[in-house]
Amino acid sequence: MLDVAPLPLPTRRPQAKPARVAGAGGLPWPTDRLAAVVALIAANAIWGTTFVATRPLLERVPPITLAAARVAVALLVLLPILALAGRRPARGRGPALLGFTGVFLLYLCQNVGLQFTGAANGALIHGGLPVLTALLAVPLLGERLDGHRVAGLAASLLGVAAVVLWGGRGLDRAILGDALLLGSAVALAFYLVLGRRSFPGGNSLELVAGAACYGVLFLLPASALELALTGPPRPTAGDLLGLLYLGGVASALAFLLCGHGLRHLEAAQVGLFANLKTVVGAAVAATILGEPFAAPQVTGALLILGGVWLAARRPAPAIAAGRQRMGTTPRSPGRWFVLPGAAVAGDDDLSDCRPQFNPA
Repeated sequence: MLDVAPLPLPTRRPQAKPARVAGAGGLPWPTDRLAAVVALIAANAIWGTTFVATRPLLERVPPITLAAARVAVALLVLLPILALAGRRPARGRGPALLGFTGVFLLYLCQNVGLQFTGAANGALIHGGLPVLTALLAVPLLGERLDGHRVAGLAASLLGVAAVVLWGGRGLDRAILGDALLLGSAVALAFYLVLGRRSFPGGNSLELVAGAACYGVLFLLPASALELALTGPPRPTAGDLLGLLYLGGVASALAFLLCGHGLRHLEAAQVGLFANLKTVVGAAVAATILGEPFAAPQVTGALLILGGVWLAARRPAPAIAAGRQRMGTTPRSPGRWFVLPGAAVAGDDDLSDCRPQFNPA
């Protein structure tokens, strides 16, 4: 007669508190993501003030020259910081494409377009940036549009429409200006998609400075031709202060913050934060220009913020990441079902759980 020894209960090994998935730099994932969200909110809040800051300058400074001067001021901020850190601007095709799309085309089309159309049209057209970015990110980066992101895009676009159209500031007939502003939005969408490839594996400061260097190289010949046709600008002291703000804060600082966001969020999510520019632009216009900030603007702001929250929600974790957080990662394939909290035995440990046969 054979006596079958009872199966021993699985040993429960002492475990530490479930670890969070580490992000870049060894920081916990929520910390990286939260910092990226805060950086993007700050960057787009700064960019929301640029329409109000740019319009007065265009009365005395030609648009392409203003763009070149803005980037030059940004470089006066970035290059000394790079020198102190012992670094230099990034070079190559990647930074050149970032400079061509996110500096040259963006500022050229935006500044020239603002001469033919109003700031409200610019806010509305740039409100479509999330859609442009998401559409480009699907074929170029392979990103997916899940239900949360689609809902966030829809809510944000409704918010933009409420701020601009319901508020009584619809599109006018300045087709040329609108087309140029649409071109600037497309250029910024390409910058975000290209930046999603570059920033996660590179240094944000080096990439932003490199893009600015290439951008100013593209702008200088066009600026020289513009000055030859229009004559030298005659800025006031207030214009110089505005230029320092546009270059040092709205360009150098804001693009560094945007680069940090691109390190940890997908391009479609980063693009959605651009709708915050519409909210900030309406608030700044109400404060400085005395424009109303009534029910349409409040409703639109809530829809835009809600859309940003929906699209920036944490995606479903990968299976392996989920097992790592639960402390249940198997050592060999084929054993997927493990009770939460129970230890996973290795191949050598399986002998302890096999029936033991003792001869009578």
